Amino acid sequence: MTKSRFRYLYDQYLNGKLSADEQEEWSAALSDSDFYDELEILTQHLWDRDDLPVPDYNKEKARVIYEDIIGLQNEKTIPLVIKPGNQKTVKLWPRLASAAIAVLVLSVGIFFYHKRSISAEQKNNYAQDAAPGKVGATLTLANGKKISLSKTGKGEVAKESGVSIRKTSEGQLVYQLTSSSRTGGKNTLTTARGETYILILPDHSKVWLNAASSITYSADLLKDGIRRVELEGEAYFEIAKDKKHPFVVSTPNHDVEVLGTHFNISSYANESTTTTLLEGSVKVKNGQLSRTLKPNQQSKFVSGVFDVKNVIAEDAIAWKDGIFLFEDEPLQSIMKRISRWYNVDVEYEKGVDKNKLYGGGLSKYNQVSSVLEMLESTKNIHFKIEGRRIIVMK
Repeated sequence: MTKSRFRYLYDQYLNGKLSADEQEEWSAALSDSDFYDELEILTQHLWDRDDLPVPDYNKEKARVIYEDIIGLQNEKTIPLVIKPGNQKTVKLWPRLASAAIAVLVLSVGIFFYHKRSISAEQKNNYAQDAAPGKVGATLTLANGKKISLSKTGKGEVAKESGVSIRKTSEGQLVYQLTSSSRTGGKNTLTTARGETYILILPDHSKVWLNAASSITYSADLLKDGIRRVELEGEAYFEIAKDKKHPFVVSTPNHDVEVLGTHFNISSYANESTTTTLLEGSVKVKNGQLSRTLKPNQQSKFVSGVFDVKNVIAEDAIAWKDGIFLFEDEPLQSIMKRISRWYNVDVEYEKGVDKNKLYGGGLSKYNQVSSVLEMLESTKNIHFKIEGRRIIVMK
């Protein structure tokens, strides 16, 4: 790859215009040491750009974070930050507080973590690496027919009564109503471990589906005047406004009712269902129990009760933008996310503290060893990769 091509991909990334193929090319380039110097030059100019499609943020605060990251480059170990109380949080780098600084995770952060040297023992442990997930999903039609979208070219992939289903060149699945004749049959979009996909529903609502997840909906979306989908796993929703037709997301634990808003739901099996609101208003309901969320609030359904707290909502959707972002997150929870995205199994040796809290961030488009190296840099934990299995050691 030439430097001019690298600069082109860099600009495409910053402006959110990378195609699926360009995203793979960009991710590969970030892992190529030949472009480290070029990336450092480009990111030095990042602070003075005012044309990027990101939320407003405090540039001075961002610059301090950037300089702190640079300061870590020459340290052999990353310091441990003690959280008040009995819990200890291992900080992998200074906290990235908003999506406006997320580019640091994908560019500057990758740069410094890749330049950190690793021991011969680590190299041996990571000899068998695992590639990151990619765009892909399986569509199951109402008649039971299954379509692998990773193997299907762009264009119309199916047509049901009054509904056309097509795949775009960007790898998105789009539903379009073509006539007044509609069907009540249900479709299911499923991602396996190591897959993610974007779905555009007939009402133009947009859904980002995370790995090991599924969303079920009628082909025309409406049922009894309600736009309803069923979710298992995790998805981020940007719902088209329609006051006449409320939008309901049903999970195994409860429903989420909206009119037009942006929110994230994580509802994996054997995990608490978490709803995070970015924009608008949603109501989480379980029978007669309900709570209404405001932007930057998160509800967690635990033991039949909604626990609501204030959060930085952008953190909950970092996965959508290709980022692993941990903030006071238990090791076991982090490893579940790694397992789903890299399609690996995780085993723990005796004595490993699964509840130890970690914080940090890194691109999801690196090999799994990059994430493990970041965790291992704390000197509190070690890993070994054996085929499709990661062994967690003290």
